[in-house]
Amino acid sequence: MPDPYVTSIMVVASTARTQNADSDMFIEVLIPGVAASEVDLPGTVGETRVVTMSASGSKRVSEITPADIFINTEPPNEGNAWLPAAFYVLGKDDSGDYQVICAISEWPSQIWISRDPSVHRYPDAFPRLNLDVVLSAQNPAAT
Repeated sequence: MPDPYVTSIMVVASTARTQNADSDMFIEVLIPGVAASEVDLPGTVGETRVVTMSASGSKRVSEITPADIFINTEPPNEGNAWLPAAFYVLGKDDSGDYQVICAISEWPSQIWISRDPSVHRYPDAFPRLNLDVVLSAQNPAAT
């Protein structure tokens, strides 16, 4: 019997303890064909936030990869820069248990998020990226 389809997505994100890592911008979490939501994930320095989103039920957990998960900056305050410390995406199907889809336990310190790349220099901030890019930066030998 095939795995059931994803009905809920949970995102757990922590803000880094680095100076100016916090932000009050909104982030869109997008898994095309599965889920999309504008969420208030960036928090104060060191804060962890958890959000859940409804999913379309069009894919199984095993069919979603980090390359399928995008984060985009959204108004208001999309010009702020945010540096996560950790970022987890989990999916739940009708079995009732969340399963890890992507786990970034240590977000790379060079990947800041902002609509305005000049808000954070050296390196510039990213307005949109998929989590596979983050994992590749975190583990350069894996590429």
